[in-house]
This record gives sequence, C-alpha cells and structure tokens, in this order.
Amino acid sequence: MFLLFSIDGMRPDALQAANTPNIDHLIATGASTMTARTVMPSVTLPCHTSMLRGVDVPRHGITSNTFAPLARPVPSLFDVAYRQGLHCGFFYNWGPLRDLHEPESVAIDHYVHDAHRPEGDQRVADATVQHLAGLDFAMVYLGWTDECGHMHGWMSPEYMQAIEDADRCVGQILHAAPNPTVLLQSDHGGHGQAHGTDCDEDMIIPWILSGPAAKSSHQIQSPVRIFDTCPTIAHILGLPTAREWEGEPIHEALAEV
Repeated sequence: MFLLFSIDGMRPDALQAANTPNIDHLIATGASTMTARTVMPSVTLPCHTSMLRGVDVPRHGITSNTFAPLARPVPSLFDVAYRQGLHCGFFYNWGPLRDLHEPESVAIDHYVHDAHRPEGDQRVADATVQHLAGLDFAMVYLGWTDECGHMHGWMSPEYMQAIEDADRCVGQILHAAPNPTVLLQSDHGGHGQAHGTDCDEDMIIPWILSGPAAKSSHQIQSPVRIFDTCPTIAHILGLPTAREWEGEPIHEALAEV
C-alpha cells in the first residue's frame, strides 16, 4: 500500500518546531528534505494539480483556486493507477480537489465538508481508517492547517497546534495501515495570514518518503519539486510514466539506489 499525505499550508520550519512524533518517525526512518519547492502561484489548487499531474503551472493552466479546464490534457496519478488496475482512495475536506482525477479513477472518493475546524481533519482520518482495507493507493488531504494560518497567522500558536493535530491524524492512519510506503508533504507554506507569492515562506515545503521503498535516515540533497511527487509514486508502484509529465522520480530517496 502507498499513502500520500498532503497537509495544507504546513511550513517545514513549523513542522520542525512542532511536537510531531509520528511525522518525526517518518523522517527518522525515511528520506526527506525540508527544502522542496512548490509552484507559482503558491495556492492550493494549482499546487495540488502539479502534485497529482506531474507538471508545472504553465502546462496545466490552473492558476487560482477556481477550477478551469486544463490547458492541455494531462493524466493524474489516480488516472494512471486506475488504468493499471489499482484500487485508489481519496480522502479530503476541501471541495475543489475533486477535479484531481477522472470520476472512475477512484474507488472511494470521500469528501468531508469540514475544513474550518480541527474536527474536520479528524473526520477525514476516521473515514480513511474505515475504508483503507483493499486499497493499493490512497491520498489523504488535511486542510485545517491552512485554514488556521489564514485565521490566526502562520507560525501562530493556533497554527502550530493545527500541525500537531494533523500529526495525530497521521499517526491514527498509519496505525491502521499494513506496512505502507508513505510520502508526506505540503502544497505550499504561508506568511502573515496569506500565501501565493514567490517568497521562501510560501514556496518551500517539506517532502518525506518513508517505508519499504525509501532509504532510511537519509537527507535528500538533490532538488525536489512538487511535480516530482507524481512520477516518484508511479515509479514505486511500478506504473508507467505518462509522457506528459514533466517531473522526475527522486531516485536518491529510494532504497533501490
């Protein structure tokens, strides 16, 4: 099983400062970097489109949190996995992410209309645990960290608590998963009560690969871009690489190297 976690708006310096024993364990037993980079504009829908479709913003054409048709067709990781016979699940609490895949590509698409309080992330975690059995690939999106940043400010006590709450959700899901390979990351950072610029606080994100397919206790030195996530997961799952993808597998992070 492969689990992809996206913790919205989680800055790497905040992750390092927070009390996050479950994510810390992934770092200690995996390959990670705290200097991966997202795309511009550094906002949620463009960033996740790049994450799941393996291309930069000029290629997919999604430039805001309002969905528009792709500039040119690009298959998502979900679509490629489905065509190869994998059973996929998507668990999330921010509605616009529903367009990250074709409807038939996801066996379980579980949307929780509740991203504006910590209980929303908990409901996502509960649903993931309930439906995890039988899935080959699952993506879990937790949105409260970003909402909390907008409400209280990035690096505020409330924001730091939101990261710690997300860590507990991650731990709950990992406890229910049978020895998964895990990739945990964010989509963007933030500063003040906003994000979307090309400043480092918005652009730099954590990227952590752990589990059977990953090197252990390894700090990644090569550059990592958010659109490298898609081909990296495809490589680990033995899926073909879509010719449209611009990202590359992060071979340095893999146990096979």
